[in-house]
Amino acid sequence: MKRIRYILGVFWHFRLYLLSVVLVLILWDTIWLKPFRIFVVIVHEICHATAALLTGGTVLEMRTNPDESGHTLTQGGFFPIISAAGYVGSALIGALLIYTGSLPQIQRLALLLFGLGCSGMTFRYTPWGGLDFILGVVGGLILVGLALRSERAGVAGAVWMGVMLCLYSLYDFRTDLWYYPEHTDAGILAAYWGLPLTHVIAISWALFSVAVMYRAMRSLIRHQKG
Repeated sequence: MKRIRYILGVFWHFRLYLLSVVLVLILWDTIWLKPFRIFVVIVHEICHATAALLTGGTVLEMRTNPDESGHTLTQGGFFPIISAAGYVGSALIGALLIYTGSLPQIQRLALLLFGLGCSGMTFRYTPWGGLDFILGVVGGLILVGLALRSERAGVAGAVWMGVMLCLYSLYDFRTDLWYYPEHTDAGILAAYWGLPLTHVIAISWALFSVAVMYRAMRSLIRHQKG
């Protein structure tokens, strides 16, 4: 009975995560999830831009299209890190939002800073008036509002975004490797190095991202067990 109670307790602890995963998988190809998918691509581009700034470069423009493609134009910086930041950065943010689930106040703070970053970076580097500008700024402000509203709202927003970022990172790797790898971040980095390493680079990013997501979930389970 203790084992059953423990298992039920774990499921109850992760009920928001499980519900989010189920909803995402059911609604994946529907219009209801489309704005969230575009927003996640905006986050992907923001990660590229942030990496450029952190490595001494400048950002010229960020754009995200309705078909979920996008680009970030930069000058300077350390190109390998900038290239990797889109996929890996999105996965790291998703894992952080999940990992902080054992500390709801920290999770709300992470969501607050994430939302402010999305709004600020979009406002600064995306041309005004487009769908990507509106979704980036308004979406970020909605996350800020959820974080400020209450602990329950902040946790729900963090869980949803954490799950979306992690699942979309995996989805990106799958589609990019199967359909047009030469046009992906991994393909661009391989071309930059002049080596046929597109799949090696993409797989290494995928393994790193999955490892980070796994460790985030495992840490939550350990906290529940404790």
